[in-house]
Amino acid sequence: MKKTYCLHLLCLFAITLITLSAHAQKSELKLVFIRHAERPENGDNLSCKGLNRSLSLPAVLYRKFGKPGLLYVPSVKSSARTKHARMFQTISPFAIKYNLKINSSYEADDDKNLAKALLKESGTVIIVWEHNNIRSIIEKLGVISGNTEWPDSDFDSIRIVTYSKGRAVMTKDKEAILPSSNCKF
Repeated sequence: MKKTYCLHLLCLFAITLITLSAHAQKSELKLVFIRHAERPENGDNLSCKGLNRSLSLPAVLYRKFGKPGLLYVPSVKSSARTKHARMFQTISPFAIKYNLKINSSYEADDDKNLAKALLKESGTVIIVWEHNNIRSIIEKLGVISGNTEWPDSDFDSIRIVTYSKGRAVMTKDKEAILPSSNCKF
């Protein structure tokens, strides 16, 4: 009888510990969303202004968020159009400077599976995505209040999703980068 009681108590303790650990992991999760840098009127890559923004990002992102555990960008397909390469181009200087892994295994419109994957992460994760899809991803992460709109002309905003008391909370920030339109090469 005493052994059964101790076994039940031990199981209850283990379940409580696992639950608290899972809650603590999610409460430490910080998902940082930025969109790709500026692009030319016609074309799939970054403009000179976008390249200059991407070269300024390592200092800004590191100052604001430290070294993240992982970066996410959409899959870059081998096709006639490479518009998703802009996200990869935007974050490459940061990834290179801090030797970070880039996960590019999700399609740009695979919001549901990307959100599931992000919820399994811990620590700080930076996601560079197309701004029209970021809203849907943020909503799938559980954000129910706050303006998730992202204007077409806004390349400077940052959206941060954290978890407080089991709820997703979104805050906004700015890169505060004013890149030159000229390429120096």
